[in-house]
Amino acid sequence: MNKTTLMLLMSLGMTSVTWAQSKPNIIFIITDDHGYNDLEATDLRDEVDMPNIDKLSRNGALMTQGYSTAPQCAPSRAGIVTGRYQQRFGLEKNGEGPLPHTQKSIASRLKELGYTTGHVGKWHLEPNRTSANWLKENDYKTIKDAPADAVNAHRPNGFGYDLYAEGTGAIYWSNFDINGKTLPNQSLNYRAYDKGIHKKKYRIELQTDLAQAFINQHIDSEDPFFLYLAYYGPHTPLDAPKKLTDQVLSVAELEAKGFDNKVRRFKKGRNYKKDYTAAEVRQQGLALLKGIDNGVGEIYQNLKTKGELDNTIIFFMSDNGAPSSPKSWDGSMNDPWHGSKGVIFEGGARIPYIVHWPDVIKPQVYDKGVMTLDAGATAVAVAGGNPEKDKNLDGVSLIPHLTGKSNQLPHQYLYQRYQNTAAIINDKFKFMRHENGEELLFDLTMADPGAYNPQTDHHEGVNLLKTMPEKTTELRKQLEAFQQTLPVPHYKNGFTKSLVKFGKRWDMREAK
Repeated sequence: MNKTTLMLLMSLGMTSVTWAQSKPNIIFIITDDHGYNDLEATDLRDEVDMPNIDKLSRNGALMTQGYSTAPQCAPSRAGIVTGRYQQRFGLEKNGEGPLPHTQKSIASRLKELGYTTGHVGKWHLEPNRTSANWLKENDYKTIKDAPADAVNAHRPNGFGYDLYAEGTGAIYWSNFDINGKTLPNQSLNYRAYDKGIHKKKYRIELQTDLAQAFINQHIDSEDPFFLYLAYYGPHTPLDAPKKLTDQVLSVAELEAKGFDNKVRRFKKGRNYKKDYTAAEVRQQGLALLKGIDNGVGEIYQNLKTKGELDNTIIFFMSDNGAPSSPKSWDGSMNDPWHGSKGVIFEGGARIPYIVHWPDVIKPQVYDKGVMTLDAGATAVAVAGGNPEKDKNLDGVSLIPHLTGKSNQLPHQYLYQRYQNTAAIINDKFKFMRHENGEELLFDLTMADPGAYNPQTDHHEGVNLLKTMPEKTTELRKQLEAFQQTLPVPHYKNGFTKSLVKFGKRWDMREAK
């Protein structure tokens, strides 16, 4: 719907149905290994400078209890792309891909509802060298033995995306270019493409430019568009250029805030451009996030200039929390939550999450439990579909909850399972179970998303299992029922052999 028609509906007093009739443009912006702390609205350290993303949170819904469905890239993205718990189709961890063609994507659903669909950036759901089961099933010894057509069939073009520029660095599997020109499927290397004029663009900048090319190609069309923009950051490798590090806190300023700047414990290799101190890694993470914020600002301004901002719903969310080990830390922070990427403590699974849609979703802090799968269900709903009748969608439309039409919990229960550790969230209670028999119960109540009181906000520091036996029994039963619906009800291998031992890193203790 163009703006003239939208204004006409508003003049006729039809604002309450505008969103259902206008078929808004839909944009998913996915960050990579982005910790909960690192939005301005949740920044406990006063270190984050992301005014454009902050504009989304201040003028939209800041979801302070938003979850990914896995604390690792491939499974969490499989969930976002399909709108379905990825454990249901056996994609539990990295290496268990590719995304099977038995699963229908949100993009395919939106195509059926009249949308032009596009993908830019990281995909991570095609076969790769770690796809042991797929290689074995197809009798390939290594990924090099797999025919290109067999691999490429599992890229975005195989899941309902009309246009795609899939990649993480300078090379993109594409059928359109940075200038908006459509092309036959091919691999484009922007170090050399267009006579090398793009070779100095950093990966975040390239992804923004590709997203802008897609938007500009379709923004004046009568048909709405869906864009899945998956930035490759703040995920390692940490190689942010000076033009980005100059825009964030200096290493000296970060050292003054308590980050070590003496020991270079982060060693040069696949993840690190050189040997880094903790202060330097933090600066790199902030620089990557600054690059993403700059890109979001460019896209926001473009939509505003073209008169489409009010007719575009934007979801901004991370695939999972930040890693924390000296071998993989990307400089992002999970405060105030404990744990990290790879484990479903809140630090690994609770994520930055914003929903922005001017005039439809009023500015608010929304503190009820939601998940990334809700983005897909909401997209289907605003596009004119009915997610409630789609048995393969596990999310719910957030529109009634964000417009005040419903005061109910979006989900009575939210489920998580990452290999041998499973969890269930009921409002502010979280029950966790390890396959070794360990069980934990936490109260996740937090008074303010940007403030942490260690005296009252116990989070995952106090195990309430023994003091709340009825709640424990309820959640244990519900979690077990969910696991019995999965192809592999119980999973023997995992990131950690003991939740209790892992929790002792932050002095996790039993309630008295």
